[in-house]
Amino acid sequence: MKISLVIKNIAYSFGANLISLGISVFMVAFVPKFLSVNDYGLWQLFLFYFSYLGFLHFGWEDGIYLRYAGKRFEELDRKTFAGQFYGVTALQIFLAVAVTIGSQVFVDDPVKRIALDCAVWLAPFVNFTNLCNFIMQITNRIRDYAKFLLTERIVFFLGVVLFLLVMHRNEFRYMYYAKLFSMISLTLIGIYLCRSLLQPHFYPLNQILREAKVNLTVGSKLMLANIAGMLIIGIVRYGISMGWDVATFGRVSLTLGISNFLMVFISSVSVVFFPIIKRMDEDKRAAAYRTIRLSLDVILFAALIGYYPLKCILAWWLPKYADSLIYMSVLFPVCVFDSKLSLLINTYLKSMRQEALMLKINVVSVLVSLIVTFVTVQIFHNLNLTVLSIVGIYAFQCCLAEGFISYLLKMDLRKDILIDLVMCGIFTASGWFLDNIFCMVIYAGAYLVFVLAHRNQVKNTLEIVRRK
Repeated sequence: MKISLVIKNIAYSFGANLISLGISVFMVAFVPKFLSVNDYGLWQLFLFYFSYLGFLHFGWEDGIYLRYAGKRFEELDRKTFAGQFYGVTALQIFLAVAVTIGSQVFVDDPVKRIALDCAVWLAPFVNFTNLCNFIMQITNRIRDYAKFLLTERIVFFLGVVLFLLVMHRNEFRYMYYAKLFSMISLTLIGIYLCRSLLQPHFYPLNQILREAKVNLTVGSKLMLANIAGMLIIGIVRYGISMGWDVATFGRVSLTLGISNFLMVFISSVSVVFFPIIKRMDEDKRAAAYRTIRLSLDVILFAALIGYYPLKCILAWWLPKYADSLIYMSVLFPVCVFDSKLSLLINTYLKSMRQEALMLKINVVSVLVSLIVTFVTVQIFHNLNLTVLSIVGIYAFQCCLAEGFISYLLKMDLRKDILIDLVMCGIFTASGWFLDNIFCMVIYAGAYLVFVLAHRNQVKNTLEIVRRK
């Protein structure tokens, strides 16, 4: 694939994710001002339940994502995918009915029952559109993926503005109506984009079930790996919430959220690279890995230079949080390791169908997170040590995973891993102990040495981009 097309696809994906992030920031900042405390609480409870709807396919869609990635849209078998689309939708409707009946029996709190019922009846829309979304990604229709991502967010945003600001309907049900309208709009667009896969012509039922079984077997491992990946940071955050007060938890969460902003770009890039790597010849993967890895290091290490100016701006804008912004020097390197995992390592592991290995790596990392959190919170009760453990756990997970990549691709990455650890160590130490402009000077000097040491590789990469 031409690099110019790759860059264009990244721009589409990044732009869509950036707009989506902006809308999310608006929701967090302004919606609480218009809803009552009770309605906002109900809305948050609904969003909590809604966030788990994507797991109700039990890995079925993840299996399709893994098995068919790299194929062109025209290569997808119409009857096979029609059976899977209708099968997933039927499962979601069955689960919605079952959960609704169960909530009447087992959920005594009427508020929780309303939130649960409202959320679960969106499951058919959510997982139908998720499957459409996956198909856009794996067939490299990134422009359609970007439109797809934006549709739901923009329709929802306009619905909220209409109900809250224009009509002054400041109630939970109108927020829900806005969400429902956005999901219906997204479903209609999904039907249009995947219309050739939705014609009701199927293979026999036993063949549909065999295909579903394979997808569930494959995809459940990836889904469990993703859940385990979420638990790694979740355990540490839970430990902080239990060991310290809510205000402390909020301050640490703020700095984590700021440091994770870079992940918007990384997730945008990973969407583009997965189908490309999946199609790549096996004998070219190792060389491509080193090129992408170095390019990623150059970009991520450069981004860390902006820590001190950003910290000064945030201290001025959020004076109540000024003292806790020192944790940014510790948590910013999380972006380096998490980005490498998301964009490069996990993308390669998925393309090589190593989802079982991903699960094992994440489970081991979860166990390490449990042990480290217990030691830092319960035994030492040291907040600084607990926050520092976050980057330590991510570094451990990244190094462990890259060790397996080295074995699978038959290349030696020990020197590269050591350089990553040294660069992040210099950044963290200078930011923590100096906490002034000299920390930026020291780290910028280290970055200059890094670039000069790799100048030939960087030059070759830039020449490749120019030629394409």
